[in-house]
Amino acid sequence: MKFTTKLIFIILLVATSCSKKLDLPPENILIESQVLANASSSEALLASAYFKTYVAVRNYYYMSADLSTGNAMALTTNGFVTLWNGNLIATSGLIQTLWNNHYSAINEANVIINLVPNASFSQSIKTQLVAEAKFVRALNYFFLVRDFGSGALTGNLSGPGVPLQLLHYSNYDPSKNIPRSTSQEVYTQILKDLNEAADNLTDLVTATPQVFRGRAQKTTCYALASRVALYMRDYSKAVSYSAQALTNKSQYILASSPALIFPVTTATSNIPFNAEFIFAFPTSYNSDLADNNLTGYYAKTALWPDPAFLATFSPNDIRNSASMMVVGNPTGPVTRVTPSKFANPLGRDHLPIIRVSEIYLNRAEALVKSTNTINTEAIGLLNSIRQRSFPTGLKPLPFTLASFATVTDLLNAILRERRWELAFEGHDKFDKIRNGIAPNVALTNQSKWVYPIPRREIDLTNGLITQNPGY
Repeated sequence: MKFTTKLIFIILLVATSCSKKLDLPPENILIESQVLANASSSEALLASAYFKTYVAVRNYYYMSADLSTGNAMALTTNGFVTLWNGNLIATSGLIQTLWNNHYSAINEANVIINLVPNASFSQSIKTQLVAEAKFVRALNYFFLVRDFGSGALTGNLSGPGVPLQLLHYSNYDPSKNIPRSTSQEVYTQILKDLNEAADNLTDLVTATPQVFRGRAQKTTCYALASRVALYMRDYSKAVSYSAQALTNKSQYILASSPALIFPVTTATSNIPFNAEFIFAFPTSYNSDLADNNLTGYYAKTALWPDPAFLATFSPNDIRNSASMMVVGNPTGPVTRVTPSKFANPLGRDHLPIIRVSEIYLNRAEALVKSTNTINTEAIGLLNSIRQRSFPTGLKPLPFTLASFATVTDLLNAILRERRWELAFEGHDKFDKIRNGIAPNVALTNQSKWVYPIPRREIDLTNGLITQNPGY
């Protein structure tokens, strides 16, 4: 399934009754019954839901988490600085667009989940479409509750999360407006969707890379669930889900070197997926030259790795070597570098969402926190990530039980490794917040650790949707 606009129908999900003369469908508009009339058009709707998820995350997801913590930096005149200092406002276009894009993807997923079961094509296809739609819905709700849910990252799961809309939009009716569900309720629904999706999906035995790693598989669901459980602070569940996510060792493989995952390339399309990707948006397969993702990193004019952060890497760490921190666009400032994760010549590459290395680190952290011990398996997982990050002959000594005097020492080592391993992939801000650490010195007010609810959503519901404290 390619995620290009060419595959996406312009869909009006509104069913209306009209007079005889006006009872004609507008040109280029498809109503639900037409969209779901056959498997191919239903799959196109699923492609649209995936694509809208990609649109929602392709910039802010990667910029906000690293700019907020000092992994990356931007010009003080750049609007992205508000992600660093917490000065976002409820009327921000960035916030409204983010909210709209996620709920638009959720709505299309809801159409599939609620209506495809009644369609007349193959049951096996219907089962797969519904399962994938549940993954898409879960992924979007995870991003929403993480960004907007008051207490969702700080352990107060009784706080207001986001409106949990499980029905598709049919027509505007103010009586159908719903308030924010608690963060606990949203997380519970996310895990329910992921469990049900996993029950009805398999890991495809044969599939082209962009299909296999760009669409939900059984392992994809368990991998995301391990992150969700970690954010919920349900560490026993995180241990269980991570074990399930690591079961398939033939198709999801920890690479022997980070440089193999994100190779510098002169190719502009069909860039191969490394087997370490569990889920990513396969942008290079689109061959859409106008869709230059994350050119801010590549061009080095809006965003680039902070030299102070790069200095924290150990000497000889491949992740901060010339093979992974490259010049990027030669027309940009030559003294700055760009991560090879986004070093396609046109600024485009596969946008990583979940990798095997994250699941190793999810499991390591959850094992330590669930047992409150200097856990041997956790140390082994940490060593797997740490050791592969150095060239042969220059590897540091592996960690042992004697390397850590306290549980806190081991947890700190795991979190440091997460910061290095997952840098520029949209994790660091949230890893800090869920561990009670302020993202940066200018963002110590916990009410600013979440985004404001868009003012328009509050106005449209006459206050039924409430604002986060501090905004």
